[in-house]
Amino acid sequence: MPAPNTPIQESEFLAFIVHGASRLTPQQVQQLVSDLPSLRVEFARMRESSFPETERQLWFLAAIVEAVWTDAYRDMPYRSALEAAFAVCYFHRAVDLIPDSIEVHGLTDDAAVVQTVLARNAPAFEKFASSMQLDWAEFRMKPPAL
Repeated sequence: MPAPNTPIQESEFLAFIVHGASRLTPQQVQQLVSDLPSLRVEFARMRESSFPETERQLWFLAAIVEAVWTDAYRDMPYRSALEAAFAVCYFHRAVDLIPDSIEVHGLTDDAAVVQTVLARNAPAFEKFASSMQLDWAEFRMKPPAL
């Protein structure tokens, strides 16, 4: 485990996401699908954060989870669907890498998980967006402004 205040490496962060997604059980994802109506209300917390675009991205990831686990969409790689579910679950967690109660920075890790999942699964998610007649550009990770 890194010492306190040691920056996490990109490879460690990716491993954290992959491991977290791989530990989700079908029952946990089914419960997530059942909880999506109330979770979508929680997504609004991102509006007032430093990452307001994450609210829209969470809605998109929730749509993927719902479509895949209700068999409305069957062309999603399982790993991509699990990572989408992990990102939504991670946002909802009471305890995560940076406690949400820390002003200004508390949602940074939530946004980072969402953006990393979007970037890692861009081809599959773009295909999903197209099949649902959604504009992928509205959801994908946008490059920083110069």
